[in-house]
Amino acid sequence: MQYKKIISFLAAVVCFLMPLAGFAESTATGDVSADTAEIANSVSGSPDAEEKTSFSLEESVNTALQNNVSLKISRQEYEKAKVEREEAKYESKQIADIRDDKILRDYVPTAFSFEGAQVKDLSPRLKEANELIAKKNLALDEQNLRIEVEKAYFNVLKAQDNLKNVEVQLQRVQEQLKNAQVSYKQGMIAKDSMLSVESAVASAEANRVSAEKNLELAKMNLNKIMGRNLTAPLKLTTTFTYTPAEIPDVEEMVKSALALRPEVISVRETKEVAELNCKLALKYYAENTFVYRKAKIDLEKAVLGVKEAEDQISLAVRSAHYAVIEAAEKLKSAEKTKETAQEVYRITDLKYKSQVATMAEVLQAMENLRQAELLYTASVFDYNVARAQLDNWAGKGLE
Repeated sequence: MQYKKIISFLAAVVCFLMPLAGFAESTATGDVSADTAEIANSVSGSPDAEEKTSFSLEESVNTALQNNVSLKISRQEYEKAKVEREEAKYESKQIADIRDDKILRDYVPTAFSFEGAQVKDLSPRLKEANELIAKKNLALDEQNLRIEVEKAYFNVLKAQDNLKNVEVQLQRVQEQLKNAQVSYKQGMIAKDSMLSVESAVASAEANRVSAEKNLELAKMNLNKIMGRNLTAPLKLTTTFTYTPAEIPDVEEMVKSALALRPEVISVRETKEVAELNCKLALKYYAENTFVYRKAKIDLEKAVLGVKEAEDQISLAVRSAHYAVIEAAEKLKSAEKTKETAQEVYRITDLKYKSQVATMAEVLQAMENLRQAELLYTASVFDYNVARAQLDNWAGKGLE
């Protein structure tokens, strides 16, 4: 029994100093091909994602979180970290058992050395930190995927709005063509004016084809991120936020981010492990030894790492906060520009019907309106994305 304990201790030390060596508590046999098939099935997307056709923004996010392969890999890293933490606890208990054995401890003095203390006290804490870091990295991957889905979702909404605007524009110019044809037959306008309108109709038709293409590509991109077939039917049920909402206090958002963001939590865990390692080194070595001096440097680096991460997150939140303010103002400005262009086109059209304005002026007013509508839709998109990014940096969804 004592011989087995010695062997177990040596295995624990080797496992700590040479992570690649591995440590086996038990062995098992099974059908590898069956396991492979099971893993392959878990990688494939959910059938429900293909059958469902209507998605809210949150449903799109959840579907992506369920089907994304990179996230599945991150989840396996987290599961592995949990196993390694259990392994470290097992090895720590072996060291403790050796120390408690009055006979065996005389034959294994290494159990009371710095290396033994690392296996007993540091390794479990290190693996515990690694588990938490893996968990937070998984949460970070989920956050990054969430913002990617939100951008793709909003891009589809943008493409839908642009297609509607193009179709309205086509109706306008087609109506102008009818009027021009009548005026031309009555000898009220020259042929070049009618040809200009025909050219505008052709241009509007081309814009519609382009808008339809952009919408289909946007849908394909969202389907891809969600893990669905690229051409699967897709209908969005969440709409844009067209009116800027009140922006939360930036200091509260920074405070939330520092408490919730995975990047900060991970470096804080690293610092705590470095502190423990430094204390253990000082317990077994003098301050002028290489072991302690290196441990102290690692701790100082970890402390600096925490400050750097906190500063980066604070800067990211404040930058995102400014971006929302800027996007909100641009949205208000774009809305006014669109309203102005609509009124200018309406008045110009009335003037043309009263033979006060030319067809060229009508077409120019119509083009200005189209550009204003495009600008407005782009501003709505930018605002919604900016707001989503601010919520993301503040740690929304990580509570």
